[in-house]
Amino acid sequence: MTDYKEMILKCEVEVNKLHKNLRETFKHREKSPRQREQWKRAAKDFRGYPSPVYDLVEQCLKFGLLHDQKLREFTFDYIDIDPYFFRSGYMLDSLLQRVKKLHLTGLEITLIQRLILRRIETGALRNFRRICRLIHMLDIDGFYSEVSNRAKSTDSEVRRRAKFALAYFPIDGRLRGDGFIIK
Repeated sequence: MTDYKEMILKCEVEVNKLHKNLRETFKHREKSPRQREQWKRAAKDFRGYPSPVYDLVEQCLKFGLLHDQKLREFTFDYIDIDPYFFRSGYMLDSLLQRVKKLHLTGLEITLIQRLILRRIETGALRNFRRICRLIHMLDIDGFYSEVSNRAKSTDSEVRRRAKFALAYFPIDGRLRGDGFIIK
């Protein structure tokens, strides 16, 4: 079993460093020819960063996760880490589209549950809705009560995100989405 977590964390650090350098040099690019060259170099370095994470995400999209255990392991390591760098959310969205087609193991269910709870606690971000759309695939007995407890939080933002997630739990075997029962 390959551990992709270190590679993903390294990519996160490096892309954030390159992106920060690009933003900083952008501010001063018009001040002198030397600073303009620094900005161009920073842009080239940022665009040209050869992360194996990018390659693995592309492979996941091209080949899917059903028949390749290594790509599946990479995907769930990515979900577990939930990295934050330029375009990481779009990558997560793409991977979640592939996860929807899987029969999940106990560990994979736990990783997605932790992702949802972490997003409820710390901030939803743009792709929270797509993540919540996986709730119907999860073992929801204990998970429902964990989200319900957060819906009673004294923190209004945590409470709002938890209530949003609760709208995606099935009722009587019927799926709900965006707070509406599907008939």
